[in-house]
Amino acid sequence: MIRIILFGLMSFIMTIDLFAQMQEVDSLNKIVLTENNDADRLNTLNRITFLIREKDTQQALKWGIQAESLALSLGDSLQLMKAKGNLGWVYYRLGIWDKSFRYSKDAYLLGLKFEDEFETGMALNNLGALYYQRKNFTEAIKSFREAYQLGLEIDDSFLTIRSLNNLALNLSFVGELDSALYFARTALQSNKNENLIYFTSFSNRVIGDIFLAKSELDSAIKTYEYALSVASHHRLKTFEASVFHRLGKAYFLKGDLDKSLDYLGKGRKVSEENGYREELIETFQVLASVYHSLGDVSTAYQYHKLFAELKDKREDEIDEDRMSLLQAMLEVEKSEAEISYLKIENSLKELELKSIKRMVIMGGLAIIICVTLLAWLFIFNKKLKRANERLKAKRILLDKQKKEIELKSEELSESNSMKNRILSILGHDLKSPVAQLKGVLDLLHSQELTKEEFEGISHILKRNVDGLFENIDNILSWSKSQMEGFNVHLAPTNLIKVIKPCLDLLNHQAISKEIIINLVVDDKEMVVVDQDLLQIVVRNLLSNAIKFSKKGSKIDIYSFREGELLNLVIQDHGLGMSEIQLETILNGQVSLLESSVGTEKEKGTGLGLNLSKGFLDLMGGKFSMVSKKGEGTTVTISLQGVGVKQVQLMN
Repeated sequence: MIRIILFGLMSFIMTIDLFAQMQEVDSLNKIVLTENNDADRLNTLNRITFLIREKDTQQALKWGIQAESLALSLGDSLQLMKAKGNLGWVYYRLGIWDKSFRYSKDAYLLGLKFEDEFETGMALNNLGALYYQRKNFTEAIKSFREAYQLGLEIDDSFLTIRSLNNLALNLSFVGELDSALYFARTALQSNKNENLIYFTSFSNRVIGDIFLAKSELDSAIKTYEYALSVASHHRLKTFEASVFHRLGKAYFLKGDLDKSLDYLGKGRKVSEENGYREELIETFQVLASVYHSLGDVSTAYQYHKLFAELKDKREDEIDEDRMSLLQAMLEVEKSEAEISYLKIENSLKELELKSIKRMVIMGGLAIIICVTLLAWLFIFNKKLKRANERLKAKRILLDKQKKEIELKSEELSESNSMKNRILSILGHDLKSPVAQLKGVLDLLHSQELTKEEFEGISHILKRNVDGLFENIDNILSWSKSQMEGFNVHLAPTNLIKVIKPCLDLLNHQAISKEIIINLVVDDKEMVVVDQDLLQIVVRNLLSNAIKFSKKGSKIDIYSFREGELLNLVIQDHGLGMSEIQLETILNGQVSLLESSVGTEKEKGTGLGLNLSKGFLDLMGGKFSMVSKKGEGTTVTISLQGVGVKQVQLMN
């Protein structure tokens, strides 16, 4: 009964508070649109950005950018500090971590400069969240502790509670569960004392995580359900989805599989409707475990496959975001080092100027005292000029050396980037099919997969292994072309003898998609090429045609002469490409990891077209492509043909 009364009271308070905030937002919107005084409008822009940055991120971004621009034009550093702090958090919510770091760092430095403890603490929370995304929990905890101390010093409940919750969350990730529980409960008590509700649900979710880590399942379930019922965190769907999969996991560990499936189903629905991939990954993982416990191996395998594919894709995106964040951090650190260097240099110049002034004064006194001393100062001044000229020459030399070092640094960075892209392929695109094959073999070895079930998925494994073979062969060919180069051996070659092995290799892929390949090429057609390189080109182009063809469609392969050239055409009737995609490929802007997914989610490395175009250039051939979205793609390669009389002479 008491719990029901408490829940009703909190709901009433939350309704009043949200209504008050909505009225304030509406009022501020009118002021922004009608205010003529720039200073008042700037203050209003910062206030409304702060109020809506958790509710309407895109609108908050627009208001925040306007506030920053207006603060810069007015030269108002205090309002600029608030605008940068708001934008730092908005960019974090949008996943643009490099911009988030730059803006949050600027807000932090401005907060220190103007001794504004609130804005400094808010910026520290932003920076701590970014360290959390990099899994640098030590730095994150350090930032949140500092922000918490600032909140206590200025007695600001919002900053204090926000810092406590973030501190508890990060401590739970490093295994300091008792400390995490203490800070989370302290946050709840602060909420109660200050009559605030914004962070209640978040605090309870953290406490539930701690109970779950301690295997106190009943306490964890009770806490999660309470957090879900009050849902005070602005009714965010992402919060509900995060609690659903946690409840599903807790009930699974407890052995109540029906309730587990019920909560996981709710979580999956909310996550899929709103595109919450992090929560969906966790949901698929627990669903795979639940169905495995129920003995439904086929369903468990499907959920495990969904989990693995979505996790790999998300890890790729997170890795890119973390790389951008790391680059931003390094750039900021570099900028700070350069500023420190300039400050030191300015100090040295000031000392140098002071020294010169003293000498001028001494020279004036010397003129009065003695003409001879004047002559000596004249000579000394000439020596000083020569020294300055030598110093200037040395500075020019240093600048030149600095540019050479920066150039070499850029070359090294490009080399490291290429290495990272290759490692990313080896770590993700090539790992997934091997992992799937291993999982099936493990199931076969443990006799948990029947022969009928294996036959049901064998065609998927065959397709994945074929794709793996093709990717590895492309990577090896590309690596050889980059590191060693190719010794091209041009010779008259029968075109059919090049095409046939490619058709044999890719025949299974075509059959599995019920694709008909029409080959209309004269078996006497000869071209002057390197047979091995041309076979790689044809195989990649045909593989792409199959990959982007719809099930039950056809692919046409034919040739025609154009003067001394022999044109080989590979035409599919599949997905096709937009004008932007086609222009990108023809301009040579396709790089590693930019491969699109096929009609049946086939994956590639993005090397195929690069290899084909590169090898055609080595053989003196030409490459052209015509495509239309939804109608298919036609690729034409032009090669040096061998005339009919020449063929007869060779025969």
